[in-house]
Amino acid sequence: MLIRQTILYLPAQFLSPVAQFLSMMIWTWWLSPTEMSTFVLVTSTQELAYMVSRSWFSFYTLRFLPPAEDANGRRRYLETETTLIVLLTLPELAAAGLSMHFFDGRGDPLTVFLIISAYYVTRGLNNHFGERARAQDKILAYTLLLTSGPVGGLVAGLLATGAFGASAGELLLAYAAMQALGTALALPMIGASLRTARLDLAILKDAILNGGPMLAINGIGWFGENGIRYVVDHIGGSAAFGLMAVGWGLGRRSASVASMLVAVAAFPIAARLINAGDREAALDQLKTNAALLTAVLLPSVVGLWLVTDILVDLAVAETYRDVTRSILGLAAFGGMVRAYHAHATGQMLTLDRRYGLLVLIGLFEIAATTGLATVGFYMNYLVGVVVGALVASSLTLALSATIAIRLCGFRFPVADTTRIAVATLVMGLAVHVVDWPHTALGLVGAVSFGGLSYVAALAAVYYRHLPPLVGLITGKFAGTRP
Repeated sequence: MLIRQTILYLPAQFLSPVAQFLSMMIWTWWLSPTEMSTFVLVTSTQELAYMVSRSWFSFYTLRFLPPAEDANGRRRYLETETTLIVLLTLPELAAAGLSMHFFDGRGDPLTVFLIISAYYVTRGLNNHFGERARAQDKILAYTLLLTSGPVGGLVAGLLATGAFGASAGELLLAYAAMQALGTALALPMIGASLRTARLDLAILKDAILNGGPMLAINGIGWFGENGIRYVVDHIGGSAAFGLMAVGWGLGRRSASVASMLVAVAAFPIAARLINAGDREAALDQLKTNAALLTAVLLPSVVGLWLVTDILVDLAVAETYRDVTRSILGLAAFGGMVRAYHAHATGQMLTLDRRYGLLVLIGLFEIAATTGLATVGFYMNYLVGVVVGALVASSLTLALSATIAIRLCGFRFPVADTTRIAVATLVMGLAVHVVDWPHTALGLVGAVSFGGLSYVAALAAVYYRHLPPLVGLITGKFAGTRP
């Protein structure tokens, strides 16, 4: 089931982060470090605005959306959703007002506020309706909602840049327009109520009780991931963060691309098993998820590290190259470690509703990341910041894994991890021994050769498991409609 669901969700999970990955390199050719800093800080803060305003209800929707067979329950939910969508726009507008200072006084204040507001509200709607589409297994709608901003915004941003020149404001407006279009196209596929009604108190109570703790947890997690951006902006200035933003963003995004290929399909399956009372099956599902997560993350991050010099020379503007080259690999490894906590051990705690422990782990991560990144800044400038964040993420994963294993019975896939590590080592050695030219052909060759080497090595270490795995996959898809 996990493999089939992962493949169905693959277009959205691949296209969206890949577009974000590419955009970080593309915008280096048009945006100055100061404009880059503004663009990245606004888009990062949108994630916090969404968490504060809508994420608690989105989490409830993903876990407890009434099935289509419950017509009355679905109607009550949709009417409550419409009312909340209107009300929860207000905190997003407040966040937009607070985010205006990222522009450092550039532009007309009202115009800046309207641009940020449009970006925050449209992206928030994409996020929420994307979670509902995911709960309903509406793959096409989910794909539209997840890709309209990153993919459509990238295309629209390139067109806007060619027509009007490059600035953070113009890019944000282009992204907002495509996000609005994505919602308009996807909403008829998943259904919605066009009328507001009095809030259903039973739904609201359940949403607060279940989504409220996740609001705190996700908010803390957001600071754990993004707090470093504001630390560097504060102690080093916007230009310093603008220089760091590219390498940091590319590294973290690469880990996100890899992890979400598996994670988006895994959590709903494990949640359904837990809700049905089948804990053993849920634990096995999480173990499988952890193995697949490692199988995708480890070679992706190692491969990126091996081709960093070629990639940076080809795709990143000269202003950003030195810093990007020095921190990209470190940022990717840190992203991999953090993704394992978020999508493996952390999911175990989420399914067991160990919200208090998740809050404590998140607070530990914030303190460790802020402290070690600050120390790193004064010891080794931007490289020190990223090293500090990597150490903090490693300590956080160690704490999360210890708690998940001892208190929840999380099953770490030791044998699978060993096999995957061996296959990744073979891939790394195969790529390393060849002197690849710093050209587009050299990059494609290194990536292709590395990928083929990894697949061959993985097949070798899993040779006894291949026949039943092939039978499982073909059995799942034979006669099955997506």
